[in-house]
Amino acid sequence: MSIYRGLSAKEVYKKWHWNTPSTITKEVEIPGGPEEVIETGRLVELHYRPLRSNPKLKDRIWKPTKKESNNSHLVFDPQHKHQRLYIVLDPDAEKKIKEKFWKSSKWESLYLDDVAPYIGGKHGTTDYPEIKVKPLGILTAVVYATEKQPDGYSFYIHKMGEETHIQPALATDKNGRLWIVGGDYTSPVPGITN
Repeated sequence: MSIYRGLSAKEVYKKWHWNTPSTITKEVEIPGGPEEVIETGRLVELHYRPLRSNPKLKDRIWKPTKKESNNSHLVFDPQHKHQRLYIVLDPDAEKKIKEKFWKSSKWESLYLDDVAPYIGGKHGTTDYPEIKVKPLGILTAVVYATEKQPDGYSFYIHKMGEETHIQPALATDKNGRLWIVGGDYTSPVPGITN
């Protein structure tokens, strides 16, 4: 059961952003995903560790341009019992992801439902859209920008799996969309947890 049951999207946004009201509504499409999502913030950076890499090495960082960042969002599904995170990208960023990560990947494509249980955690389930993805690696941190009271407009860095150490995978589909798969996080009112 959702912790946000019975609240409108605007009410959820306001609670999640510590009493900052929503000023913009934007139509977004997540293939096979929820019809309504809530923005956590503008996507600034994704930190990930490539598969089979030495965990002692520095993470890689994918960073959209400023224009792309202004049109890219980290969002969550308020109706999902663990508030699943999704990434909505600017079309130019999707084209770059497709070229850099899908076309040049050495990995086979797998369905999201096959990847999630392998990763584990609260989101290690088989209720993802029927979409094939190729992994970029393990998502270690997300950086997003948003306004919360009393902080004002700020950049937030969230390290994934900081409590249980179960980090989600970061993957891309053939269209260059990015997916957060598996993991043990939730997105309750204070912000992303774990």
